[in-house]
Amino acid sequence: MFAAIGRFSYRYRWPLVAVWTVAFALGLAGLSELPGRLKGGGFSDPDSKAQQALNEMHARLGVGTASLTVVFTGDGLDADDPRFVRAMDEALGRIDPESLPGLTRVLTPATGGDSLVAEDGSAALAVLIFDTSLEAVQQQLDRVRGLLRPTELETLITGEPAVYEAIQDVSAEDLRRAESYALPVALVVLVLVFGSLVAASLPVIGGGVAVTVTLGAMYLLAGAYDLSIFVLNVASMLGLAVGIDYSLFIVGRFREELGQGRTLADAVEATVASAGRAVFFSGLAVFIGLLGLISYQYMSLRSMGIGGAVVVLFSVLVALTLLPALLGILGPRVDALRVLRRGEREGRFWRSWSDWVMAHPVPVLVFTTAAILVIASPVAGIVVNVPTAEELPRSQEARRGYDLIAERFDRGRLLPNEVMLTWEEGSTDPFDPERLAELHAYGRRLAALEGVASVESIVTLPGLDSATATVAFWTAVREGGDGALDAVPLPLPAAVKAALLGSARRLAAASTAPGTVLFRVVPEGEPDLPAGRAVPARIEAVPAPPGTTVHIAGLSAGVEHFLASIYGRFPYVVLFVLLVTYLVLLLLFRSVLLPLKAVIVNTLSILASFGALVFIFQWGNFERLFGFQSPGYVDATLPIIMFCTIFGISMDYEVFLLSRVREAWLETGDNRASVGIGLARTGRIITSA
Repeated sequence: MFAAIGRFSYRYRWPLVAVWTVAFALGLAGLSELPGRLKGGGFSDPDSKAQQALNEMHARLGVGTASLTVVFTGDGLDADDPRFVRAMDEALGRIDPESLPGLTRVLTPATGGDSLVAEDGSAALAVLIFDTSLEAVQQQLDRVRGLLRPTELETLITGEPAVYEAIQDVSAEDLRRAESYALPVALVVLVLVFGSLVAASLPVIGGGVAVTVTLGAMYLLAGAYDLSIFVLNVASMLGLAVGIDYSLFIVGRFREELGQGRTLADAVEATVASAGRAVFFSGLAVFIGLLGLISYQYMSLRSMGIGGAVVVLFSVLVALTLLPALLGILGPRVDALRVLRRGEREGRFWRSWSDWVMAHPVPVLVFTTAAILVIASPVAGIVVNVPTAEELPRSQEARRGYDLIAERFDRGRLLPNEVMLTWEEGSTDPFDPERLAELHAYGRRLAALEGVASVESIVTLPGLDSATATVAFWTAVREGGDGALDAVPLPLPAAVKAALLGSARRLAAASTAPGTVLFRVVPEGEPDLPAGRAVPARIEAVPAPPGTTVHIAGLSAGVEHFLASIYGRFPYVVLFVLLVTYLVLLLLFRSVLLPLKAVIVNTLSILASFGALVFIFQWGNFERLFGFQSPGYVDATLPIIMFCTIFGISMDYEVFLLSRVREAWLETGDNRASVGIGLARTGRIITSA
């Protein structure tokens, strides 16, 4: 089959070049418009328990589904200073539902409580609550910035929509920088490999065409299907990686076939029949790995899998059709514009190296395995977390706002676990005396949980230390008016009782409805770190009042579900990739042991990569050299993305090497000579790739 593809590519070389040129032009046209069609975020699961709980809270209590946080700071002004309050009100004067579609309310310290004031009084927050999607809020960020009036206060906009917008912008800028570095460096390496500018340019052309056509296809796909902004980075960098690799092996093999005296047509056919076959199975191995990402329900991971799979598909097609067509046109001129003279017979070093390794197999095996395991050892201490503003550069507005909140506010109070009890039978009045007594007992059980700092609800107000006091308080509030609290036996001064009355009424309006009561459970630590994430499971274990249903939402529950979801599936993804890759290599090599060796060696190399990931990015080594700040954890999606991409890419080199070894074995039947020949003919190209 592959020989036939080679003959076809040579015979129709000019039409093939024309078709790929048109595809490249169309890809460029789509690429210019693609970023506008891609979405930020993509880390939420509409079917998760936390998201379903949030939806139920929205339906019953009007709890927002997305929010923005505006941080206000004044140079020397405290948040309770009248000038600060007036400036904050002036800044927010044009922020209302008429000017911002989907906005339901704006919480400030006056309406949202003292949790919106910094612990040292130096800053205050305004929280914009929306009933639309995170993506819809993200699209309105420029409008929010335009509506905020400039005052003497400094304002910073943060929150999930702002963070994802910043990640989108930074990702696009990173991609431009990466490409500006990668392509020139790749071209220099290719010149060193081939010695001529023409031969060196062909892999860059192949990789560039594959990436551009892929991104054009993504433009069409994004019109009908939600795709994450991260598809740009994955498709571009993965496409350059495999596109250049595949093209490099095709060009290298073609030059070798010409050097053996074949005619031009025969050289193209032999190249595709041998190197093209290896490229096809290599691409299949990468494609299989990327299927692991596509299996996830999260848009971000799924988009990366789709983008990667499509770019691998086009990279293989380019290597099997466009490159042979160009080589058929160029012929011996592939070595034109020579800048370095390299001998035609190369590989002496690699032959010597293979001879030495095969003469000392056990010591080499023990030493290399031990070295890899040492490099991999940090993975035993890996800590994963969801992407947050901490992954942004400190210069970004969303990151600066996040840092200020982390430094000066109690994030646990700002981002509590939201626990809603609902019931349908019996009295649906949450202030029914019997129901209040049950809710009071439940609130006390929540407050006693390990890791819980406080519980905010209608039954845990200051002074409501017993069910009797709770029932008396709310009976007085609902039936007796402002002066009724005087008769309620609360151990509080009159002024405190009056203030409590106002806050209690606001709390009741926001957290109760027929058959519904909301508890805000504040964790002792950071809500998205392991200690905070453990709280929702403890809440689930608390016995609820008879006949009620518990719904738990909030950052801690959302993060915990996300991590449990992606890593609960990960072992099955790993098993699928390993098993199917083994079967593909079994088909390629017609051997039981060679695929097993390839899978084991690849797994060891990936473990070493994970160890390096922890050593550098979690532990913070080489921060200054690489220009980053470690958040103290690894982005939870990275190990999964790395496995699904690196496993296939590193398998490329196994396939290319073992294919040449097998060719030599079929010719000579000599194991030692076959390994030496295979390594001599691929060692330099694999190392360069």
